[in-house]
Amino acid sequence: MIQAFDVLLTVLLLVPAVVLVVRRWPSARIISSALLFCSLATGLAIAGIAFWSGKHVSADLSKWAPFPFSLSLDRLSAFFLFLICLIGMPVTLFSISYIERHYAGARRDWLWVLLPLFVLSMLLVVTASTGFAFLFGWELMTLFSAALIMVDGDSKERRHNIFIYLLMMHAGAALVIGAFFLFLPHAPGLDFAQIRNSVALLPQPFRTAIFLLAFVGFGTKAGIIPLHLWLPKAHPIAPTPVSALMSAVMLKTAVYGFVRFAFDFLGGGPAWWGYLVLIFGGLSGVLGVLYAIAEHDLKRLLAYHSAENIGIIYLALGAALVFVANHAPMWATLALLAGLLHCLNHAIFKGLLFLGAGAIADSTHTLNLEELGGLLKRMRVTGTAFLIACCSISGLPLFNGFVSEWLLFRSFLAASGLHNLTAATILPLATGVLALIGGLAAACFAKVYGVAFLGRPRNQQAENAREVSLPMRLGMVLLAIACVVIGVLPGLLLRPLGATVQEFLPGATLPEEAVSLATLMPWIALSVTLLVIAIALMRRVKKTVPTWACGLPGLNARMQYTSTAFSKPLRKVFSRVYKPDRAVEVLPAGQPFFPNSISYRSVRTTSFEKSMYRPVVDAVVATAYRLRRLQTGNMQVYLLYIFVALIALLMFMRWS
Repeated sequence: MIQAFDVLLTVLLLVPAVVLVVRRWPSARIISSALLFCSLATGLAIAGIAFWSGKHVSADLSKWAPFPFSLSLDRLSAFFLFLICLIGMPVTLFSISYIERHYAGARRDWLWVLLPLFVLSMLLVVTASTGFAFLFGWELMTLFSAALIMVDGDSKERRHNIFIYLLMMHAGAALVIGAFFLFLPHAPGLDFAQIRNSVALLPQPFRTAIFLLAFVGFGTKAGIIPLHLWLPKAHPIAPTPVSALMSAVMLKTAVYGFVRFAFDFLGGGPAWWGYLVLIFGGLSGVLGVLYAIAEHDLKRLLAYHSAENIGIIYLALGAALVFVANHAPMWATLALLAGLLHCLNHAIFKGLLFLGAGAIADSTHTLNLEELGGLLKRMRVTGTAFLIACCSISGLPLFNGFVSEWLLFRSFLAASGLHNLTAATILPLATGVLALIGGLAAACFAKVYGVAFLGRPRNQQAENAREVSLPMRLGMVLLAIACVVIGVLPGLLLRPLGATVQEFLPGATLPEEAVSLATLMPWIALSVTLLVIAIALMRRVKKTVPTWACGLPGLNARMQYTSTAFSKPLRKVFSRVYKPDRAVEVLPAGQPFFPNSISYRSVRTTSFEKSMYRPVVDAVVATAYRLRRLQTGNMQVYLLYIFVALIALLMFMRWS
């Protein structure tokens, strides 16, 4: 396995070089994608063996680096490596046709150069066993993802969005670096084993500071609200395969980092840590789905749903921390297992949704829901795969999203038996938050699927839509199959995930609820399958009649619900969240009853942009304008600054 691990790293490094060498060959993209696919298949095999068997793999690369640099696979690292490779393989298949159709020349070459390097950086993050190796991969992940976004264009708005992305990523990285460095006074180095051994020596203020720095630092990368500002700006402007990898995989590396710190290094903490994570998880889940409902651009909508599902994951992590603080390791195991399983489930169905959005854009040249419609008749494979993803993200039974959300519901309800009154009250109430998130998500994707795939086409592009190429369809079908397999056979993952969690929670056992669910789901699936077959046999005789048009001559595209109309009732109920700026213009102004035209404009910005980020930005800009007075352009003034700084430094050294 060590040799296979070395092969994986070597191939991922060689793919960019091969692309540059053979880029002029007609088969260059086939060679590049085949190498990347084979390396990911190798990584999937390595991760699968390490995850299901519990074997540890390690590789010391310190001789190739100027700092301690080693990689290793325990069960947690293997699980996230499995996640990266499992999503990377269908995304690679999808990219074969997608990149060829949408890019040419240098842009196409750079995509095939940067894509494996981006995957490699995420692999380094989840397999690093030293702090320097982790931070090295963490920084590369940010830089390569930003470079991949830049490949798609260089407009002013794109540069602005990438600047916000890089600014927030580096701010989060600085906090993560601070969390690592706070171990140094009590640890001889930043090797993960040394960090674990030093935790017993850490004073509680240090532990709390490390936890808070890790929570905010990793939360920024994960896109948890209110640290989500970059998410709806970066994901929509990235190429579709990059959007799928960023949302489905890159966000999970942040969850991995937080789990590694909170449960592996620190071993849990006081109960208020868990309540803090619960609060922000619930906030991110509810607001993320509310912001998504109001969107009509499909990729922005999916970006906000990433914040929603990260919120669900953090709800699970917060519940696990509360259970640990209240000495309930069995229910902590269930909650943490639910959170990790939802990481994988979200990666699968969100990757599928982004690939589906890319297929829609490829066929119709738009992602505006108001311009789509009737795509299911024209794109049956894409429509079926997209429907499976919609059912999964809505948490419907027999799909993977249901399994992790049901386990989380069960862990919340189990808290009613705790002796601590606060935990026994707050955690069961969190079931209401999770139920609200699930209901709103179902409403949102009923809107998305109904408006985009059902009904009648709203423009000529939707009317002329055709199914995408075979590699693109194959990538989506593989992820759709994974959604169904995990939903029907969750036992494939629950037992090894339980063993993974038990490494951080010694003495804990896998609750009976998880075992019973694994046994029950196949029988439910069999019953539903037989029922569907029976209904199909009873409806062998088909009778087609025209749709009733309320007495009018015939239906047209304007006689159906739009995305705006569908979401209007929910937007009115939650108007305090959206705070829209509306304007109605009637022309001519003096003819309110018989106008020539009426125009309506509604602009929505998230509450955090108005109340949190805008004041900070305005304060920074105002301070910068004041500081500009120091830049006089006069050499004598600059020499005076240097002289004053030297005097101050000498005085400081003398007093110290």
